[in-house]
Amino acid sequence: MTKDAQRQALRHAAQWFAHLSANPDDPALRAQWQRWHCRSAEHEWAWQQLTELQARLGSMPQQLAWAVMEKSTLRESGPNRRTLLKGLLLGAGASSLAWQGYDVAPKWMADLKTRTGEQRQEALADGTLLVLDTDTALDVMFNASTRLLILRAGEIHVTTGKDSRPFLVRSAQGELRALGTRFAVRQLDGLTRLSVYQHAVAVRPEQATDEVVIEEGQSVTFDRQRLLGTQALKTAEEAWAQGRLVVEGWRLDLLINELQRYCPGYLGCAPEVSHLRVSGSYSLGNIELTLNTIARSLPIRIQQLTRYWTRILPV
Repeated sequence: MTKDAQRQALRHAAQWFAHLSANPDDPALRAQWQRWHCRSAEHEWAWQQLTELQARLGSMPQQLAWAVMEKSTLRESGPNRRTLLKGLLLGAGASSLAWQGYDVAPKWMADLKTRTGEQRQEALADGTLLVLDTDTALDVMFNASTRLLILRAGEIHVTTGKDSRPFLVRSAQGELRALGTRFAVRQLDGLTRLSVYQHAVAVRPEQATDEVVIEEGQSVTFDRQRLLGTQALKTAEEAWAQGRLVVEGWRLDLLINELQRYCPGYLGCAPEVSHLRVSGSYSLGNIELTLNTIARSLPIRIQQLTRYWTRILPV
């Protein structure tokens, strides 16, 4: 059995697992699964791998189960365990199992990822150009009919390549379908934010039935049920993809919160200076330089106890 055949069989097994879990009392569905299971030795093998893994992890809390599997997959050879884990979460499509997987899957499983403070450019096989922002985890799943990116954490900037296949991005809250070439998607805590820089993107929250088209120059935030409001893009909002943060009249605490995403450790500011307003273009690749630049224009000072603990105080 080839590795490609293993991956495909494991993905199909994960899809069947999700459907049967969601509909345990459906005899027609179980009959369809039985026909699939008996169709080939690969299908029987994949189902056995899945059920063995489920038995091993079923009695553990989810987070503990993932921690155990993280260690075991690094020790064991072959693609079976790692591929199966990804199949359980990603191969199940829009099922409840797939959506819940965003909350428990460790980031080491992602195809592409960045550390805190790191930005990364990546060219995909179809000519799509990506920029991964700080602390981002992303899976790439291209096949003969679809181009799919699964954003697990962080933010991506996408310039789509020319290709006849649909281009989709899935987040924990829903799915986005590119109708143009340039946009960004950010995974927030319980929300997804889309920014469209060129042409348009269709958005469908997980529990919605219809898509909503977001046009160029607009951004929208949504949860699993609905869109929460569309806004015009701010000036130079796209600059982060070139490693710059451009702000106009931001409160200092808002700016510091955004810079915190790029800093390992703690970065904060005292309440006494949080209301101060800031405008400028700042480097995201050198936060120390950015803080020193801000300090030269405001009545503030930087208190740094270690490289991992920095606070902005009044002079």
